[in-house]
Amino acid sequence: MRVCLVSHRLGGFDGVSIEAAKWISALRSLGHRVTRAAGHFVDHEPGDVEVTGMWADRPGGDPPPVAHGTIRRLCAEHDLLVLDNAGSLWSAPDASAAWQRHALDAAIPVILRHHDPAWQGTPLRAVDGDTVPLHHPAHLHVLINERTAREFAERWPELDRAGALRVVHNRVDVDGLGGGDRDGTRSRLGVAPGELLIVHPARVEGPNKNIPGAVAFAGALDRQWDSPVRYWLTDATPAPAGPVADALAAAPGPLRGHVAEQADMYAASDLVLLPSTWEGWGLPVAEAAAARRLVVAGPYPVLDELRALGLHVPSPDDVADIAELLRDPAATEARLDANHTAVRTHLDAAELPTVLTDLIHQSRTRPTTA
Repeated sequence: MRVCLVSHRLGGFDGVSIEAAKWISALRSLGHRVTRAAGHFVDHEPGDVEVTGMWADRPGGDPPPVAHGTIRRLCAEHDLLVLDNAGSLWSAPDASAAWQRHALDAAIPVILRHHDPAWQGTPLRAVDGDTVPLHHPAHLHVLINERTAREFAERWPELDRAGALRVVHNRVDVDGLGGGDRDGTRSRLGVAPGELLIVHPARVEGPNKNIPGAVAFAGALDRQWDSPVRYWLTDATPAPAGPVADALAAAPGPLRGHVAEQADMYAASDLVLLPSTWEGWGLPVAEAAAARRLVVAGPYPVLDELRALGLHVPSPDDVADIAELLRDPAATEARLDANHTAVRTHLDAAELPTVLTDLIHQSRTRPTTA
């Protein structure tokens, strides 16, 4: 089968790019031929198609006019269209509407995966609620958490009545994340053997990532710890003047920037921190569990769904309890065992080909026209 997977941006270290890469890999493992289409590529592979109108030339700006001819051609040349957040994100609504219109005209089956509905984020411009997220009942809509599925059903009951809503949690490479190089990575980062390294996988420009709260936690733990604590933010982008820059200036033993392999990032760290106010899922929580690393997260609401799967994730408010856990190797191992079992049972990416096979069948048995 010829599959076209579409997103605003592909090949980066952002959560949507990472998740899209997992779906692409799983689809190819099933023998499908996958074309990547996006407004912007961070990496490149043969056959990529850049679609003008899906990506702005500057942050917060309007994208250029939509390349309708490119979209029509991609719909005509493929057997399945996967819109990975391309029907959800508020930044290019004209492009989202174009994909829906041309897909309906071509009668091509469509799977939409919704990561970031506009009402859950912080749009930089007014959002046309009648356009994005796309919500046509002829298409199969995949939500990455139960909360968003309920919100879609409340906003568009016709989707629920048409059986067009599915929940598929983001999955992680349980085996692959456990094989990182701890000593080599720490050496390259300049982290001494006795230092406690806290990694915060986050972007500077995301206010929901709560960098000031992360630094406050790192500072509080540093005051309770008997060796140096270091705060590692994986984004090296300079922060504009304001609360984030002020917080980073006060971070204990600060490190900035990502490493090429996620497994190395987790292996080098002693504690994973995600004190976000909002996340669609919070991949680092599940990834930390897979990599057998302690994780502290919250207060973002969807974290409750991860905890319901059996993951034990303390709040950043519990500094004293976290310090006590870190000092108790037996308790730490028990926590790591429990979290690893939960993520293996419920969120292993090894099961993704089976999940996608079912979604493809559902999408191809739905009506494909308006």
